[in-house]
Amino acid sequence: MDYVVSFLSIEFGLCFTLFFILYWSLCWSVRLQNLLLLTASYGLVASFSLQSLYILLGYSALVYLLGLLAGRYPGRWFSRVLLLTLVLGCFYLFKYQEFFVGGAQGALAAAGFEVSLPLLEVLVPIGLSFYTFHSVSYLVSINRRELAPAAPLDLALYQAFFPSLVAGPVNRALHMLPQIRPPAMRQVLEPQRALGLIAMAVVKLFFLSAWLGSEWVDPVFDTPGSASPEQVLLSVYGYSLLIYFNFSGYTNLVTGIALLLGFRLPDNFDAPYAAHNLKEFWGRWHISLSRFIRDYVYIPLGGNRKGVWRGNLNMLLAMLVSGLWHGASVNFIIWGALHGVGLAISKLFSQWCPGFARLPGCGLLARLMTFHYVAFAWIFFRSPTLDGALEMLGDIGQLSLAGLNSATGLMLLACVLFVASYPQWLALLRQSGALFQRLPWQLYPIPLGVGVSLVIFASQSGVPGFIYASF
Repeated sequence: MDYVVSFLSIEFGLCFTLFFILYWSLCWSVRLQNLLLLTASYGLVASFSLQSLYILLGYSALVYLLGLLAGRYPGRWFSRVLLLTLVLGCFYLFKYQEFFVGGAQGALAAAGFEVSLPLLEVLVPIGLSFYTFHSVSYLVSINRRELAPAAPLDLALYQAFFPSLVAGPVNRALHMLPQIRPPAMRQVLEPQRALGLIAMAVVKLFFLSAWLGSEWVDPVFDTPGSASPEQVLLSVYGYSLLIYFNFSGYTNLVTGIALLLGFRLPDNFDAPYAAHNLKEFWGRWHISLSRFIRDYVYIPLGGNRKGVWRGNLNMLLAMLVSGLWHGASVNFIIWGALHGVGLAISKLFSQWCPGFARLPGCGLLARLMTFHYVAFAWIFFRSPTLDGALEMLGDIGQLSLAGLNSATGLMLLACVLFVASYPQWLALLRQSGALFQRLPWQLYPIPLGVGVSLVIFASQSGVPGFIYASF
């Protein structure tokens, strides 16, 4: 999407530099800094479309009124019903209307009834999926008496904070609102780490993600049936790495920006492909969303408090919600269902075979199996159509030893070896990062700037976009 590209453009860099100077020139007044942040956030939304800004303003006003109601009558059933109606109503109107109306019309047509149901043509507003989740955290915290209703401008900034508005992370009210009204003057947080995160984002997005997309992923996924089985599998491996580099790169970028503004965003990634099972994977991948689904969907459904089978059903429902949140299509529902079923099987296996993890070599086997399960599920996540995803799976099923004895086969082996040795690469990267941050702050920008310049120079032309901005 075009509005997201500005986060990595020269224009955004220049604008942010000017904004940064003005913002910290107001360090004596948190209120003025907040007002400037809110103005910038609304300006970003308006740059996408004025309709998006109007929707955000209207939504924030409704959340503020619901917060006052919840503060006066905490824990009452009607507060929860109104919150659910607001969130589901917005998601249906702006994201899922066409999906459900089309499904209903198809079902009626199959039964012999030709009906044309009304469909409103509306633009999906920027950041909807994230600021609705922010509102859920805010209103639930008030209902639980963990939080008092916030002032209107504080709530507006919490909803619209531009570093996390477009594609997360998912903020919690209890974590974010105290930062909006800190007890003392703000200051830049961990400037060396912030610059390092931004530099890492440039490497991941400009170099790794963009190259994988153009060379391995897009040619195969966009034209299924046009590649050999080995190339299809390589594209699946490539997309598994691409979506990690792209999304974690975006998280690095906005986390660094937030630190420069005196804010801490929640952690969102922790080496997900080092996971030994799906539960561990979801504790490392898109952590802020995983915890949100756990706390506001899985646990309210009953969690695992009503037995194993009910717990597994609740887990499946929670992952279906996660899949549907990503997009209104059968592919996302299948992707969510695959993870729900996989989580249930993984949980049952750990209960039935508790000593498996202690057997020699089983740790490596578990990591490789987890990575491949996640990778094959990504096929449904990335494919534009269900038929395309099934065709790619069918192509992979035709792998042969003769086909693997090729240059593509060697690249497949390299991918598997990379995943197998991922913990060692990760440890080396962390040691290098720790040594780099020990440099005197006066010297720190020099290797950083040189490295970033070389990466941009060696990268493909154009500014990469962010996958999760589409959700």
